[in-house]
Amino acid sequence: MNQMQRDKLILLNMPDDDLFRQFCSILKTHKYRVTRAVTIQAAVQKIIEYSPDLIICSHNFLDYDAYQTYNLLRRTTLNCVTPYVVVVDNYDSDEIMMGLELGVDNFIFTPLNEKRIVTKLKLLFEKIDKLKAFERSTFEKLFVTSPIGMLVCETDRIERANPAFYQTMGFDKNLSLPGLKEIFDFSEFPEQQKQFCRCLKGLTNDCTVSDVQLKGGNEYRTNLYISNISNFVVNRLLIQVEVRLDQTANSFSGNDQKVLSETKQEQPADFELTSREYDILKISGKGTPIKLIAAELGISQRTVEKHRSNIMRKTDSMNIIEAIGKVYGMSQKLQDT
Repeated sequence: MNQMQRDKLILLNMPDDDLFRQFCSILKTHKYRVTRAVTIQAAVQKIIEYSPDLIICSHNFLDYDAYQTYNLLRRTTLNCVTPYVVVVDNYDSDEIMMGLELGVDNFIFTPLNEKRIVTKLKLLFEKIDKLKAFERSTFEKLFVTSPIGMLVCETDRIERANPAFYQTMGFDKNLSLPGLKEIFDFSEFPEQQKQFCRCLKGLTNDCTVSDVQLKGGNEYRTNLYISNISNFVVNRLLIQVEVRLDQTANSFSGNDQKVLSETKQEQPADFELTSREYDILKISGKGTPIKLIAAELGISQRTVEKHRSNIMRKTDSMNIIEAIGKVYGMSQKLQDT
């Protein structure tokens, strides 16, 4: 048993003292750490306080069965990647199938068999560790290469920012970033500020905050897309920061507005953009968020991001604002806004 296995914490949802002692004996022999809950309220508290690596629940948990307990925990505090194992007294194919459809990961049958229990736990942990490693790798690649500014935060404290955020906002990478409230001004929209704070405190899983003014004399306004990323970065939020471009479009002259509304055949071809890239650039010029661009064109958000990345590469631009300026001959005006 390696160090990683020895550090695993298992929550036992078991009101039965004898069953709990049997599991403790087996798990502690194999260097697992153990904590116990005898009520649903205690289970919620343990999950919040200790973030267990795996949960084993006896089939009868006082007023709830193991499946009802699973549903209650999943709706409140249970991380969707935390393995959930149910203890049953006999094999009932209908009950087992119901549990699997619900999302239960495995079953342990009584009387307890130490070898089978240890083997099941080992396989579950290997599977979940590989999944977490894959998700971290995928997240890291997206975070670094995305053309959209991204922040990883713990409450109001910014832990990390991706290259696109520094480029868009003009921050020095060598300097530490201030808190969120030192960058974004929420005072204009109190209701959105409340929504934002609820998400930061974990009361909601995601939210969108629109038309937020940047502080520090910058005229840019932003849309913030906030998501809970606790599946692969524990207790963290990912914030996508998209600068609204409608303010730039509104500052164009009459002739420039006409250019923005022209068809793709009439668009300038200096940068060899594809028809789809021109469509996305034109819609982006209206300040439309990526999610809505994807819906309007019937494609995925990832595809929109890829097209925007290609646009910036072909136009040698640091962000989509600069790309719009170059394509429509407004680069100087964009830099001055």
